[in-house]
Amino acid sequence: MILVHNVASSAADIKFTESAANSTLQIYFCLCPNANLYISNKLPDMKLFSDRQNMVLGTDSLASNDQLSILAEIQTLQQYFPELNPVTFLQWATINGAKALGIEKNFGSFEKGKKPGVVLIEEGFVNASRII
Repeated sequence: MILVHNVASSAADIKFTESAANSTLQIYFCLCPNANLYISNKLPDMKLFSDRQNMVLGTDSLASNDQLSILAEIQTLQQYFPELNPVTFLQWATINGAKALGIEKNFGSFEKGKKPGVVLIEEGFVNASRII
C-alpha cells in the first residue's frame, strides 16, 4: 500500500498505518513535494518521515505538477530541507520506489541483470540537469 502526499499526516496516523503492516501488506509513504506545494502550498512534516525506511518519492500527475521529474522532486526537498542527507532522497527515489512497486528485482539499483536508469548529477543535486 502506498500512501501519497501525507501533508496532514500525524505521528499517530503513521503509527496506526504501520500497525496494519504485516508480511503481506507493506506500507510505503510517498512524498510528492511539488504537487503538495501546488495543491496546498504545504509540505509534509519531515521530522515524521526523514528517518523512515519505507519512504518513496513521486510526482503525482500533470494535473497538479508542471513536470514529472523525480530529480525536480529531490531538488525541491533539498531546497526546503537542506539539513537532510541527499543520499536519503536518492534511496527514496530509486530502490525504495522499486520495492514499493514490487519491481526491485529488475529496477532500483546497480546490480547485474537490472536496468537501473541513470541520471548524471553535476555540481550537486540542486544544479543537476543532464539525464543520460
